[in-house]
Amino acid sequence: MSPHWGFWGTVLWGAVVSATFIALQVATILVLGRLPQQGASERELARFFESTVEDGTLFSVATFVTAAVCCPLVLAIIKLKKDSQIQDYLALHVVPARTSLRWFGALAVALAASDLLTLVLGRPIVPSSMSALYASANPAWLFWAALIVAAPLFEEVFFRGFLFKGLETSFLGAAGTIVVTAAIWAAIHLQYDAYGIGTVFVLGLLLGTARAHAGTLLLPLGMHAAANLLAAVETATLG
Repeated sequence: MSPHWGFWGTVLWGAVVSATFIALQVATILVLGRLPQQGASERELARFFESTVEDGTLFSVATFVTAAVCCPLVLAIIKLKKDSQIQDYLALHVVPARTSLRWFGALAVALAASDLLTLVLGRPIVPSSMSALYASANPAWLFWAALIVAAPLFEEVFFRGFLFKGLETSFLGAAGTIVVTAAIWAAIHLQYDAYGIGTVFVLGLLLGTARAHAGTLLLPLGMHAAANLLAAVETATLG
């Protein structure tokens, strides 16, 4: 097995990547957003940052910026571990087509069940935050690309790739790592309400389980992109 960072090394380096992610998000907002005039009150500044959460253009650009910087950062951190191999560290292994079909089938069932439950509860299939992001994205294709390519790439490399590798061999084990990575991943989706974050958490459990059982990052990466594609289509047609 390729050398990898242990529990505390993974946690500390994970904090570095997380801080970089947050800094890039804020920097993008400050550079591209329409800041209030100098001397604005704290309330006005708070209102400004709240408004950026549903700005589709800012979301799209920030997603690409963070993926472009944070993915290479994760790879660099992996290479800092002597004799580590990126392919093994991130489990970039091809799996049989039959295995992929089973997991994508499980994803389809999970997404259908999620939409059905949402309808039964009288909630909208497309959250208002997603509708606002899509409506304000200019150009629209940038939003699609950010949602289907950039977001899954960084999030899977970081959560089901780097963090998963370091935590799985610790006291958490595979089951604990699936839960922890799903919880942290869900927590970064601040644009959603509690129900939406819970839905993301359940999806994270499925992606983590696929990563653990199939032994490859490529599978949850493809599943994540497929789930986001469906979300984008539903937003465009129903939102």
